[in-house]
Amino acid sequence: MTASRSPSRRRTRTAPLLAGAAIAAVILGARLPGVIGAGRPDAYLDDPLLAAPPAETAGGPAADAVSATGYDAAAELERVRSDVDFWAARVQGDAHDIVAAVKLAESDVALARMTGDVASYVAAEAAVGRALAAQPDYAPARAMRSTIFVSLHRFAEAGDEATRVLAMAPDDASALGALGDARLELGDLAGAREAYIRLSAVADGSASRIRLARLAFVTGDVPHAVAEGRAAVAAAVDEALEGDALAFDHATLADLLISTGDPAGARAEAQAGLDARPDHPASLVVLARLDAFDGHVDTALQELDAAIAAIPQPDWLARRSDLLERRGRSGDAARAAQDRATIDAIARLAGPAGTVYDRVRSLYLSDHGLQPDVAVKLAGDELAIRPDVYGYDADAWALLNAGRAPDALGPATRALAAGTADARLWYHAGVIEAADGKTEPARSHLSQALALGAALDPVSRDRAAATLAALP
Repeated sequence: MTASRSPSRRRTRTAPLLAGAAIAAVILGARLPGVIGAGRPDAYLDDPLLAAPPAETAGGPAADAVSATGYDAAAELERVRSDVDFWAARVQGDAHDIVAAVKLAESDVALARMTGDVASYVAAEAAVGRALAAQPDYAPARAMRSTIFVSLHRFAEAGDEATRVLAMAPDDASALGALGDARLELGDLAGAREAYIRLSAVADGSASRIRLARLAFVTGDVPHAVAEGRAAVAAAVDEALEGDALAFDHATLADLLISTGDPAGARAEAQAGLDARPDHPASLVVLARLDAFDGHVDTALQELDAAIAAIPQPDWLARRSDLLERRGRSGDAARAAQDRATIDAIARLAGPAGTVYDRVRSLYLSDHGLQPDVAVKLAGDELAIRPDVYGYDADAWALLNAGRAPDALGPATRALAAGTADARLWYHAGVIEAADGKTEPARSHLSQALALGAALDPVSRDRAAATLAALP
């Protein structure tokens, strides 16, 4: 679905921990349309750093850094870092303090979402591991580990861990959320629905509603997806969420509205996200998508600059590099080249955890006709652990990029099997069908994709339109 959704800041009340990922998930697999993704509009909830409903605050010594009357992003980041230091010192002082270990993990997850640093998820897993070494069946630690596994794209392990928690505590909201997220990424739509319905029964609110919106979109029920997205925003307001937590729901709904061809509604929700959290990165990227479609490239680049300054996500860098090349002013080509180099560097610097970017990187390479063998391998590796509709789509697109249109047709068809009304899926299917001589399906899919306006980025729109025009 699927914007760093940082720790929730509640003014008047608390709620169960509902961390999880898509869901970038960033937030990024089976996703709501979104603001990241190598130019793809459906990747918000794909990215592990961006996807998850927020964890509750870890409650360290700086827990009151954000006032009820305003949001200071720098102060919030400093608060989270202070929490990490506080709980790390507690764990260092007592290896058997399992509560402190889980709080440290929560703080590390919050830091990952605010900074885009995958290494913080790895640190969170290590902290949880310390708690479980001291007490193997400590349910809060296992529930936290299940959400971390989702964020690290270890979906089968996430599902197993969540199932273990639920055997001990059937109403554990965090485990139910992680179980549903894991099943969704594994392509088990019925299983995801079951987990999300159970979650709603236990803790109906913004976190459960946004998950139901995502599931409805993936299964092709767009009206229900929009209704659930609006319900998630209303619930977030009722829950007294603020800052990044409230902005997340507005930005996610904005992405959904773009996908349904409602740019005015999307712009209003993105602006609401900025009202909740000034300079909210995901909301800025939503506006950049809309402004780029409207031809306001300078404005779109300014919005992307601000978002990337906060969180240098590969998908946003890819979008900016495309717009820089499109604008073509002096120095733009060099800046675009630097963005492309940074995309590769981010995955390398993440080390083993860099595999969370495999799908994003594959799509980026395929969108730009680069390194076809690498794109195919990345997509195939990701599909092996994440066989959702978007995994089949990435695999198909990589195969086409490698000149294997007949091979691409099968996974492209599987990507459409759930009925997902996603412009990017239709665009990819249409180009693949055109390359394979299937004129009428290609015409239908390309026309559907183009009809959704800003749901396709400018580069994809150009190729879709050119392919449609060239059909006999």
